[in-house]
Amino acid sequence: MPRARTRPASRAMAGRALRCGVAVALWVLATAAQAAPEIHVDRDGDRFTVSATALLDADAKTAWDTLTDYERLPQFVPGITRTRIVQAQPQRPVIEYEGEFRVYFFRVPVRLRLAATHEPIVRVLAESAPATPEAPPPSMKNFRGRYELAVVRAGSGAGARSAVRLDYHAQFELAEPLPPVLGALFGTAAVRRTMGAQFEAMTTEIERRARARPAIERAGG
Repeated sequence: MPRARTRPASRAMAGRALRCGVAVALWVLATAAQAAPEIHVDRDGDRFTVSATALLDADAKTAWDTLTDYERLPQFVPGITRTRIVQAQPQRPVIEYEGEFRVYFFRVPVRLRLAATHEPIVRVLAESAPATPEAPPPSMKNFRGRYELAVVRAGSGAGARSAVRLDYHAQFELAEPLPPVLGALFGTAAVRRTMGAQFEAMTTEIERRARARPAIERAGG
């Protein structure tokens, strides 16, 4: 008889544990889905348009410092092999980039010279800067891009917290079109793969730096 009385209680406890486990799993999946960067690439002839967004567990100051850490970009952003600040004006630097797009076994070199405009902790604007006679010609033309930061509330109720939304938008053309077959089959995929990986690497580095900062700095930053 005692054993018969304990079975319903055991089943009830097991049911509650199962429901709790399912709820936690759904919460984890939802959180992961919210945190995953969203990347979109459209193509119109030789012009590509890229947009990306991510919700970051970081403070705006850390995000800003990472976005504008031009000299260290090759250390954590794939596809960028070299950067050089050629004009170090605080609010309007000019930066040269070298890297590549990878399309399976093909590698498309990327050379870019950008003039940036800083609106601290809010926005970074960038556009193609005139090339110098001694520098190799750029592989992209008519480049216009921007990063935008916004502090938002993530979650709800007692679990709500401050987070940073990072938005990226860029338009550009390749100075030399991709080979016909390669461009038709893989052009958009190459841009999505490369720039998606770069954007995700940027968001990962921002969150890594945010975790490494002392709590008192994060609160004040």
